[in-house]
Amino acid sequence: MEHGKKGLNLREIVVMASISVVFGVLYLLWIFFGQMVKGIFGPIGWGLLTGFWIMAPIVCAYIIRKPGVALVAEMIAAGTEVLVGSVSAGVVLVLGLTQGIGAEIAFALFFWRAYRLPVLMLSGMLGVSANFVTIYFMYGYSQYSPVITGLMFVAMLVSGALLAGWGSKTIADALCRTGVLNNFALGRLYRSERMREHAAYPD
Repeated sequence: MEHGKKGLNLREIVVMASISVVFGVLYLLWIFFGQMVKGIFGPIGWGLLTGFWIMAPIVCAYIIRKPGVALVAEMIAAGTEVLVGSVSAGVVLVLGLTQGIGAEIAFALFFWRAYRLPVLMLSGMLGVSANFVTIYFMYGYSQYSPVITGLMFVAMLVSGALLAGWGSKTIADALCRTGVLNNFALGRLYRSERMREHAAYPD
């Protein structure tokens, strides 16, 4: 599997920053949606939405495939969220750091060489786990019963695996098919796979 040992080039930095900024804006909007869902369905319903806040690092890491991308992408997204109007700047930045570290750990476990769906889902699950630990202490989630807290955590893990992991892969793969990622690790891998398929099954 392709693994870029060199640092980020300018093109990769620009794309990573652009994707993260877009997600940073969406993160802020997602908060309002999340609060509405939490008001109706409680913390468990809110837990099912938390994977969305781990999408920026996974999308960027999946596309670029270099060490540190997930962490930096999540910090850029968190910084953008603060700049566009978050009223909890300190909490957002702390969450950005912890979530980014959680997401990055999954790729580090495989030495930044594996970007298959199970690894992306693991990244999402570790990201939301970091989110859970952070908000548990910052927001006093110990006020909930152990059952509610446990169910909320399970809901977060499901969201991390499906919304963050599978959802991020789906978005990046769709972008890849348009050709806009041809100069990135994911795009080069996609082209090489299509070439192999064409060689094996020529028209």
